[in-house]
Amino acid sequence: MLKSLLNLDKMITPKIIIIFYWLGIIAVLFSGIAAIFAGSHLGGFFSGFIGGLTTMVIGVRVSCELIILLFNIYAKLKEIAENTKTKFI
Repeated sequence: MLKSLLNLDKMITPKIIIIFYWLGIIAVLFSGIAAIFAGSHLGGFFSGFIGGLTTMVIGVRVSCELIILLFNIYAKLKEIAENTKTKFI
């Protein structure tokens, strides 16, 4: 296991991203709620509500999905490379 980590054969970043995702969801939830209340004082409840929801939905989810997508692409390319290796007997 240590050898695969040191040789970068096994990726640990996707697991770390999941932890950051849940921490980010909590932070975005609080900032979205704050944006809802701040918007309701500045520009009306509707604009604050829309801004807060946008912050909550787009904030962390999309960025984490993009990072995970890169690792999924890597895994699929690695699988394709292993399946297409020419074996000489």
